[in-house]
This record gives sequence, structure tokens and C-alpha cells, in this order.
Amino acid sequence: MKKILTIEDCNAISYLINSVLSKEYAVTSVETCVDAIQHLHNDHKKDLIILDIPDSTSDNFQLLEHMATSSVFGKIPTVVISNSDDEQLKKQAVKLGASLFLTKPFDPVYLSDKVRDLVYQNSERPVKRNKTVFNLNIF
Repeated sequence: MKKILTIEDCNAISYLINSVLSKEYAVTSVETCVDAIQHLHNDHKKDLIILDIPDSTSDNFQLLEHMATSSVFGKIPTVVISNSDDEQLKKQAVKLGASLFLTKPFDPVYLSDKVRDLVYQNSERPVKRNKTVFNLNIF
């Protein structure tokens, strides 16, 4: 089973991501970049990382920079989610290697589709399932 690590400090968003992805992937969730670094050093074989970056001064942004220069973590596709729609933040995240940048609130079905594309981009994709609609009101 493919493995995904999520770094998200909002319990509601973390729950939403886990609910959407845990049927197809082994999802591990942590709240801080310190927890993420510890987890990655113990289990660096991840197929995708979902990283919340609230702004360019966030420790999570520094984690993205660290991963971009790492020979181990730099090859892992990364989805950045943010409550900021700042174009500079988006451009910098993509420049540092983010495969996808989503602004909160985001469509969970779209996230699921994009995660599947990124996880299976270099291997055989599973049979596409019927679309599932998630009606989770988290706000």
C-alpha cells in the first residue's frame, strides 16, 4: 500500500484528508514540521507528502526548503495546502518543488484525484473508481 504523510495542525483539515485518502493509502498525520522530520527519519519511504504552509515565515515552509535540497526527500511528490492565496508563496512553493498547490478550502475529490496522479505517475495506476462525493462540513 502506498504511504502518505500529512503535516497539518488543524484537526478538521487533517480529519478531512485522512477520511478522503485512507481508503486507498496508508496515511500518517503529524501536526508540526518537527514531528514530520522525526517521522521521515524513521520512515523515509513515503510516496507523497501533504504539507500545510500558512505563510512564507512558517516552519513548514522551511521544511519544504529542506526537502527540496535533500537527495532522499527531494524526489517525493509534495502537495502544499495553504489558507493563503498569496501568489508569491505559491510561486516559491512550486519553485521549491511542490507538485501541487491548493488553497483552503479545497475540493476533497480533486485532492484525491491529484494524489492518485502524483502517487502513480511513474507506475501502473489502479483502476479508476467511481467518483465519491464527500459532504463533510468542517467549518
